[in-house]
Amino acid sequence: MCFHTKQSQDAQSIENRFQAKFVAPELYKPTLHYNAFEFPKTPVITSQNTDIIEMISWGLIPEWAHEDWNRTYTLNARIETLDEKPAFRDYIENRCIIPVNAFYEWQHRGKQKIKYEIGFKDELFVLAGLYSYYHETKTYTVLTTEAEGIMREIHNSKLRMPIALKTDQEIGEWLNQGIVQPRQDFTAIRLDPEQLRLF
Repeated sequence: MCFHTKQSQDAQSIENRFQAKFVAPELYKPTLHYNAFEFPKTPVITSQNTDIIEMISWGLIPEWAHEDWNRTYTLNARIETLDEKPAFRDYIENRCIIPVNAFYEWQHRGKQKIKYEIGFKDELFVLAGLYSYYHETKTYTVLTTEAEGIMREIHNSKLRMPIALKTDQEIGEWLNQGIVQPRQDFTAIRLDPEQLRLF
């Protein structure tokens, strides 16, 4: 799954990379760690308007949800079962991208959990997502798929990974309702005093 991301690039760098402008740049603060379980607002570009970057809350809330909706269940969405899940099937065409420069995952070795920073050598890329409106407020979920490549070694308990896209062509395909092939050529840094780089 994917519950922890990094977006430490400044607003101008994000705008330049994605040829879009922040609606409210004052609301964006670079951070080393977004924790999905805090339902943070992070930079997002929707298929509705690819020229703007909005700060949208992580954790999709369907339009029909009650006030006590548990967003922890909609932080991620399995791409294989989107049309089977009531919370997601109405939003399959509501595509979005979440700009990041890394995400974090933990490898299980016996009783030990080892944290890794995963990405493309700190370059900007995006995670594929879906968004919804709830009381005129947008929320989003990150799409995941079966782990491939180094993610099978790192996320060795759940064997999942976010759908990461890097090139303009991949991003355009996703936002225009196309079929995309998730990236698996990640770099990974083990976050401990030794700072070991994998692959």
